[in-house]
Amino acid sequence: MKKLKRFKFKKLSYLLFYVFLVSGLGIVLNQSLKQLPGILSSTSNDLSGNNEERIILSEVMDGDTIKVIIGNTRQNVRLIGLNAPETKDCMGDWSRIELEKLLEGQTILLENDSTQGDVDKYGRFLRYVRTAGGININEKLIRIGAAKEYTYDKDYKYKELFVDAQNTAKKDKLGVWGAPCNR
Repeated sequence: MKKLKRFKFKKLSYLLFYVFLVSGLGIVLNQSLKQLPGILSSTSNDLSGNNEERIILSEVMDGDTIKVIIGNTRQNVRLIGLNAPETKDCMGDWSRIELEKLLEGQTILLENDSTQGDVDKYGRFLRYVRTAGGININEKLIRIGAAKEYTYDKDYKYKELFVDAQNTAKKDKLGVWGAPCNR
């Protein structure tokens, strides 16, 4: 009888050990999974102070402004070094659609430029947008004629690249440079 009690106690001890072990692993795994969306969507919870952030695109507002999700908040981001037509203006809707196409399905990285400040007068973060594959979206928009190079106040990091892209688009009469409303 004593052996039977000892055997049951031993089985019960092992069972309790495994229950606690599995419970502990479940809690640790659950905490790790809760943190995963933040890790995948951003290298920080805000857009200030870092040189580059991975983000989730929420919406393309127009050809030079996007809305992104950082943590649990939506932030407006103005692309540095370009100006796209407003959506109500000639080529404006086309410019917005081109930006949507360039960003569709992409992992998006934002890069700040200390020469431009962190935000504009409307509270939008000022950033360059790149894909994880290295495509500079700001430059691409200018190169296809979906936007014009634009220097506000001070020269910026990629100005030469953007001016070159604009010269190519002008020469080839692409986008805003070939639109009948520009003549």
